[in-house]
Amino acid sequence: MRNLQLLILGFLISTAASAQPRDYDVEAGLRALESGDYSTAVANLTDGAMQGYALAQYHLGLMYHQGIGIEVDYERAMQLYALSAQQGLERAQVNLGLMYDRGEGTAQDYREAYYWYQQAAEQGSAEGQYALGTMNFYGQGRQTDYAEAIRWYQESARQGHRDAQFNLGVMHMNGLGTDRNPVVALTWFTMAADSGSADAQYNAGLMYASGMGTERSLSQARDYLLMAAEQGLRDAEAQLGLLYVSGDPEEIPRDYEQARHWFNLAAHRGDARSQFYLGRIFAEGLGTESNPAIGHMWYEVAYHFGYEQALGYMERLHETMDEELYNQARFMAVRWMTAYARENPGSVRLVRADPETGEPIEEPAEDTPTP
Repeated sequence: MRNLQLLILGFLISTAASAQPRDYDVEAGLRALESGDYSTAVANLTDGAMQGYALAQYHLGLMYHQGIGIEVDYERAMQLYALSAQQGLERAQVNLGLMYDRGEGTAQDYREAYYWYQQAAEQGSAEGQYALGTMNFYGQGRQTDYAEAIRWYQESARQGHRDAQFNLGVMHMNGLGTDRNPVVALTWFTMAADSGSADAQYNAGLMYASGMGTERSLSQARDYLLMAAEQGLRDAEAQLGLLYVSGDPEEIPRDYEQARHWFNLAAHRGDARSQFYLGRIFAEGLGTESNPAIGHMWYEVAYHFGYEQALGYMERLHETMDEELYNQARFMAVRWMTAYARENPGSVRLVRADPETGEPIEEPAEDTPTP
């Protein structure tokens, strides 16, 4: 029965465009949608869609696609996008391509996805151009073609699409479809970084820190890493910690308090290197009062998360501790790792070394980690 209703709806909408249009105000439907008056929006946009208005078809399709005020219905969304896309609406063409790309409301079909992305891209859609670049990069619906990927990414990037800018940076950095050129890569990374891409901010930070594609500048590196870290990028937090631990008398003085702050954030996100450095800071009293129990705890956590160097530090620190302090440290480590595993189900793999081979052994997140 549901399929019959969909067919009837499709027939009415597809034939209504040729009928004499009645008075209709699509802006009223869009205002209702924006204000959250979904029942009014659905009524208005359905009326417009039945009359063949591409904008109404698109926005009604969007409501069904994303479940805005109504139940998600991929088949209806796809049908409405198709009707709008056939009238040349770029946004509908991109979303129709996306549904074929993901296999929403239909079997996944990269060729169809490519076709609709291309329709939008050739009209100047930055999203469509970015999607074409990505499909050429990964060989979806056609053979991998890095040169074609660069062409479409450039079209999109020139319109300010930050993910296209970032991907161009990656391709120029690695010489994919073009000569390897860190200078050009950094140009694209900084453009994407300035548009808010945390990954681009991180990459730009690393390049300034190492002097790759530019003169070395730790202050510039810090600024870009800080942007990424403030967006919660764990690797940027860890790199900031390392930057402040190492220090530079001319640009960034060593600052253990700042280092501890950033290592702490990254450590609680599961970064083993940051966990190790926190262990050193507390064990050796770097910029804070020495606390062997907390130092040992972080060494043990880092070791279980795969940082093998922590084992030697942990064993040497153990030799300086009495039994009560040692047991306290181990209890804190188990409690921390158990809490982490519970908060990150399915994604945590705590690692320990096989006592005979030394090879790492992964333990599933749902199990309580064994020190």
